[in-house]
Amino acid sequence: MVGIIPRFNKKLVSRIKELREKQKISQQELAKSVGVSRQTIYYLERGMSNPSLTLSLDISKILNKPIEEIFYYEPFVVEFLGNKTVDEMDEIADVTGVNLEKLLNLRKIDDNQLSTMYTEEELKKIAEALGVKFHILFIKDEG
Repeated sequence: MVGIIPRFNKKLVSRIKELREKQKISQQELAKSVGVSRQTIYYLERGMSNPSLTLSLDISKILNKPIEEIFYYEPFVVEFLGNKTVDEMDEIADVTGVNLEKLLNLRKIDDNQLSTMYTEEELKKIAEALGVKFHILFIKDEG
């Protein structure tokens, strides 16, 4: 029987700014080194643009880090849960009926764990409690 399998909806996250500042490289210097404008580096650092593979490799070389240490995918739910206080998390747990520990684990699990630990109904309640639509945080795949 084919079922619906929830997965995280994810965004590309950049650590360019953190790594660049650690090495005391300005946006302008990095931009010049990789052949783009300073604005391009600004947009990449803020997640407003995704780099090409060529640009990613060039940035990786300049920052002396593997691409996967500079760019990675993070579930949108981490952003929505990340700034919640303990009291707010308690309230979400009460509203959704999902215990607090399980709710906190949502920040640390992968797609496989998501589909085994949470029901679609629980995920819908969590999205609603966070004030966002289900499809912003999660994707439904047919399995």
